[in-house]
Amino acid sequence: MSTLDDKLMGEKLHYYCSSSSESEGEEDDDEEKSATCPSTNTEADPATNGLSQWNGTSCNTGPKGVIKDYQRFKQLERERREDQKLELAALAKKFSITCRTTAEDDMAKSEEEKLEEELARLMDESCIKEFVQQRMQEMLFKETNRLRFGAVLAIKDCDHFLAAIDGEDKSVSVVILLHEPNIAGCASAIKAVESLCKDYLHVKFCTVRPSLISMSVNFKISGVPALLAYKAGQMMGNFVRLTNELGDEFEACDLESYLIEHGILQDRNLVPSVAQLVHDSSDED
Repeated sequence: MSTLDDKLMGEKLHYYCSSSSESEGEEDDDEEKSATCPSTNTEADPATNGLSQWNGTSCNTGPKGVIKDYQRFKQLERERREDQKLELAALAKKFSITCRTTAEDDMAKSEEEKLEEELARLMDESCIKEFVQQRMQEMLFKETNRLRFGAVLAIKDCDHFLAAIDGEDKSVSVVILLHEPNIAGCASAIKAVESLCKDYLHVKFCTVRPSLISMSVNFKISGVPALLAYKAGQMMGNFVRLTNELGDEFEACDLESYLIEHGILQDRNLVPSVAQLVHDSSDED
């Protein structure tokens, strides 16, 4: 008869043999072992080329397990050798020294000496003066060969208007004054243009009445005096009703400052004249 203490302490009360119970217990133990240790007959992962992932231990201690462990070990050794070869090649490339022959060294040295001589020659004062003189001559030639006008061209019709713009040299700026008689500010604009054409000989100044080039009646009354500026056939400026900016009575200097401010004319005080270029060139000689 078992007591409460015996049940709590787990003491065996019966000691007898039973073949059926023991065989069942052994079968259960075998099943537990087979569950904890994977079989060596399982199919290999195709991604590992027939070799299972090896973590340093093996549950199969038979001949097949030893062979697989050896194959995995050889694979790891081969991968380690390949990594070492790549590292050695990278180090060799990093620390390699480019070698040149004596002839190549002499050629490089002679080229460096030539460059130093050329630099010394360019830095010489006489060479600098020669370069400045050459540039002065080029500027003088360019200045003396530019187109010169010095008078106001009166446009007669539409064809004449287009020819005055598209038929001119691309380096010439064309400034056209649109005016009508008996309109406030037009008389002052005409006088200013006639004065500026004598100071800016390389700018082509023109005048035209809007009625001659088929412009609207409204523009004839409220749009003039107006200035149109062109260069290389492209419009550079369009200034309608100048009296809004300059007033009804203005001088040539006012119109000049206005056109300089808008980039139509270059400030003549900043551009050397031909006489100054000739004088500077004679001083250099």
